[in-house]
Amino acid sequence: MGRPVNGSWQTTTLHVDGRGRSACFAYPHRTPVFEIAAGNAVMKVTLHANHVDDASVTFARELADQARTFAEEVERLHKGQTRRASRRQTSQEDAA
Repeated sequence: MGRPVNGSWQTTTLHVDGRGRSACFAYPHRTPVFEIAAGNAVMKVTLHANHVDDASVTFARELADQARTFAEEVERLHKGQTRRASRRQTSQEDAA
């Protein structure tokens, strides 16, 4: 992640409120397009249409690994919130 930036650069924050979506569009004779959307905002990740090299493969694997880490963190937080809500409900029922 800490490599020097060559070519395109931009920072974009896409707030996804639970109704976001992601998709990978594969084509028979060109590189895939990975899309993340939230509301009316869409971000697409693309590679050169006709050229895939070792760096492209490394990037795709890093993207998959980081997406997996992101999902695991969201699941961990959701599980914790669900447990806390369940405990609160039990405490309120016991107090009633």
